[in-house]
Amino acid sequence: MKGERIRNLADGEKPAGGYRISWDGRSDDGIPVASGIYLVRMEAGGWTECRKMLLIR
Repeated sequence: MKGERIRNLADGEKPAGGYRISWDGRSDDGIPVASGIYLVRMEAGGWTECRKMLLIR
C-alpha cells in the first residue's frame, strides 16, 4: 500500500441523515485505477473510520 489519495468523493457539510456514495473506479484525473484493495476513510464531526474496499475489474 502506497498511502496515496486516489479520489475525494464528498466534501463539505451535509445535513444529518444517511448517505450513499458510489465510486466509478477512477482517480481524480479520470484515469481508471487497477484492481486491488483500497482504504476508504470517512469523517463526520469528531468521528473517523477507515475500512478496506476491494476493487475487482
